[in-house]
Amino acid sequence: MKLALTVFVLGSATVVSALPCWAANLTAVDIAKTLDITSFPNSVRPGLQPRTRTLAQNGFTVIVPTARDLSSVEVHRPDRQWLFEIKIRRSSKTTAVICVLDQALNGGTYRTLDGYEVRRGRDGLLHNSGREVHDPACEMASAP
Repeated sequence: MKLALTVFVLGSATVVSALPCWAANLTAVDIAKTLDITSFPNSVRPGLQPRTRTLAQNGFTVIVPTARDLSSVEVHRPDRQWLFEIKIRRSSKTTAVICVLDQALNGGTYRTLDGYEVRRGRDGLLHNSGREVHDPACEMASAP
């Protein structure tokens, strides 16, 4: 494993720590913070703030983990008018297969659930790779 050497100088003491260059597998919190929402269809895209690409840049600043293993989170604006739920199906350090629930909580009926493969780009954001995801967990249940 590659290691980065970090040196901190505090007064006359020097502290050296070896940190891994690569993080562990992506968590849903990581994905929520770095997901490029311009790379896949969603309800936020039509009203994106100029030159923004993440949920947080568009007011979705509340991230609530919904699983102990950090494999799913709810992301919403403070007014709780709209919800994104991100669930990880598979994950590595730079790639994940996720299910994204996009739902109105303001009395509207908008609700979609889709699967995406996302990859870390050179810009640090996670982008939809364009590969199709066929996962039953990423499909809406049919009405009887």
